[in-house]
This record gives sequence, structure tokens and C-alpha cells, in this order.
Amino acid sequence: MRISNQMSNNNVVKNLNRHQKDLDEVQMQIGTGMKIQKPSDDPGLATNQMYFRSRLHELEQFSRNLYDGKARLEQSDGALSAVTDILQRVRVLTVQAANGIYQGDKGFELEVAIGKEIDQHIRAMVEIANSRDATGKYIFGGHTIDKAPFEAIETKEKGLKGIYIQEQIVSVDYRGDIGEQIRELDKGEYIGVTTPGNKVFWGTNSTITAGKDSTEFMVNSDSKIKIDGVEISIAAGDRLDDVIDKINSSPLEVKAARLGNNNISLSTTSPHQIWLEDIEGGTVLRDIGLVEPNSPEPPGNVSRTATVTGLSVFDVLIQLRNDLTNHDQEKIAGKDLGDIDAALENILKHRSIVGAKVNRIENHAQRMDFDKSFMSELLARNEAIDFPEAIMHLKWLESVHNYSLNIGSRIIRPTLMDFLR
Repeated sequence: MRISNQMSNNNVVKNLNRHQKDLDEVQMQIGTGMKIQKPSDDPGLATNQMYFRSRLHELEQFSRNLYDGKARLEQSDGALSAVTDILQRVRVLTVQAANGIYQGDKGFELEVAIGKEIDQHIRAMVEIANSRDATGKYIFGGHTIDKAPFEAIETKEKGLKGIYIQEQIVSVDYRGDIGEQIRELDKGEYIGVTTPGNKVFWGTNSTITAGKDSTEFMVNSDSKIKIDGVEISIAAGDRLDDVIDKINSSPLEVKAARLGNNNISLSTTSPHQIWLEDIEGGTVLRDIGLVEPNSPEPPGNVSRTATVTGLSVFDVLIQLRNDLTNHDQEKIAGKDLGDIDAALENILKHRSIVGAKVNRIENHAQRMDFDKSFMSELLARNEAIDFPEAIMHLKWLESVHNYSLNIGSRIIRPTLMDFLR
């Protein structure tokens, strides 16, 4: 193969261009501190960098979720701690009243004093139940965050021993829903950060007993009902016993039973207000006498013919105040004291749940901090250059380029003009 001067010249130019390109790449790496400038430089490395960076963004968002969730839970715990203190104080007063401490010459004045104190505790508990977070959102209303979940109904009436009380709370109604606000801790991992008020501020177990005879009841078409937010499918042809079996086999803290009058009764296994809904056009709950036809949303949709039992924490205190007013020693020492203990137990149960969730978030936050540190290190290894190594490489390329220029000047033969010079 004949080697011409042109071929030698081309090889020299080609090598010089390659060296110049390598120099440009290393200079760009040193200038930016990045190993690659565009994905085509190293597709595999670029893919890893995209994954690590995306994962870091996810971890940052999850960290914000953890912080927000923990703040809400800690605020809930603080509110429940205040409720616990109130109930413990009320229990002390109830025990004293049950033991007859307020009998005698000064009994009248002392009963007035304790009644007034309990009335103030009721007002304080309403304020606590309507607590808001740092952004002004209510924390005990479920998904209802823009309006107060509890409404105090007041009236002017005669209070203790006929003393006229201008404004007195006679009931407290729940206006929220049963939703639970959740936060995503990691991909597919969630935690509830609120507890709806119809659970945490409920004092005793509840029952709803239908006043309707359902001997002839039969479902005409496939239907669905919701109890406490759990959807239950009812098939065409199902009778009352079938409905009861399906309720009892559902993951609910509610049990159903058939009573002697062929009517259905629902009872809670833990204190809360039962939530009943006919959905998708069904009428099963209406037909068995639990829900009022053309009624509003729960919880105000229970049939007028049904018998409802169960007390909220507010009802427990209102009942105690009224029994003190009537000087009903038997109720104070029996039912009232028992209801206070039940309410206190329910509050403490929810406080323990909140505490367990806070511990879970703290443990998860520790793992997430490690993941963030590890991902940052991996990203740095895949993305950032080693400056000492890059500078040494640059110096080596500069030397190679200079050698190539020197050798190229010798390889390219002199031209006729050089001889004529």
C-alpha cells in the first residue's frame, strides 16, 4: 500500500482534532464539576443520575410529609392531654359528690360551685375539640377542615337549685365526617395523622335499635350500604338475617343482632358514633328502619322510630352537671362515674394510638435520613468529578497534544516553496 504525503497529513490533523476534543471535554468537566454534560456522553451513567436525583426529590417530599404528620399528631396528643386532665379533675369531683362530701349545711353552695366548674370544663372541651393546626385547619373534623367540627347548643334555663343561668350548653353536635387525613411516608406506605371527632370524643358504646318489624323484609335488587365508611354489598333476595351476617362479617367495630320484635340492633364494640349510609340508590337501611327516608347526611339521618343510646364525652359531662343540679346521688355514684371512666379510657386509648404513630414516624425519619445521605453519596460518585484526577488527566492530554504538534511538524514534508526560500 502506497503511503502518500496527503495520507500522513490527514492522520496528523485527525489526531490533533481528537486530542483537541478530549481537551475540550476535560476542560468542560473541570469547569462544571460534572462527569457528563449530556446523556449521550454516557447513557448508563445518565440513567443512574436521573434515578438518584429523582429518589432524592421523593425523599425530600416524604420528609416534609413526615414533619407535617408528626406536627399534627403531636398537636392532637396535646389536645387529648388537656382533655385527660379535665376528665381526671371531673372524676375527682364526681367521687367527692358520690361520697356525700357536698351534703350538709354548706351542701347547696358547694353543689353550685361544682356545677359551675363542670360547666366551664364543658366549654373548655368544646374549644379543645375545635383545635386547629398551624395553618388554621381543624384537626378533629375528619376531612372537614374549614369549619368547626363541634357545635355547642346553648339555651337559657334555670340551673342549679333553681338559680337562673343565662347561657348553658345543653348539647354538643358533631358536624365533621369520619374521614382520616393521611400522609405518605414512602412509596405505597401511608399513615393516618388525624382521628375524627366522632371517635375520639365519644364516651360510651352506642346502639341503634330499629323500631320497625322486618319479618317480611327482602332486598329487591343488588344494593350497597356503608357503616362507618365500610362498604357492604347486599344481594337481591337477602333477608334480615342475611344483612346481619354480612354486617358481622365485615371489618367493623359494630355488631348487628336480631331482637325479639324481628327488628335489627347495631352495637359498637368500642366507643364511637355509628355512621350509616345507603349508597348508589339503595334503600336497605331505610327499609329496615335504621335510616330516615329523605334524610340529610349522617349522623343526623337516623330514623325517628329508632332508639339511640350512647354518650359523647360532652354528653357525659352535661349529664353529670344535670344530675348534680337534681341532687341525684344514685346516678352520680353509679352511671355518671362509670361513664366518666369509660370516656377517660377511650381518650387514653386514642392517646396511646397517637403516641405509637409518632414513634413510627420518628423511626421512619431516621431511616429516611440514612437513605438521603446514602443517595446523596451515590449521586456525588456518579455525577461529580474527582478534581485532582481530572487536572492530572488534563495535563497529560496537554502534553500529548504538544507532542503530537511537534511530531506532526516533522512528518509533514517541506514544500517546494521551502526549498525556494
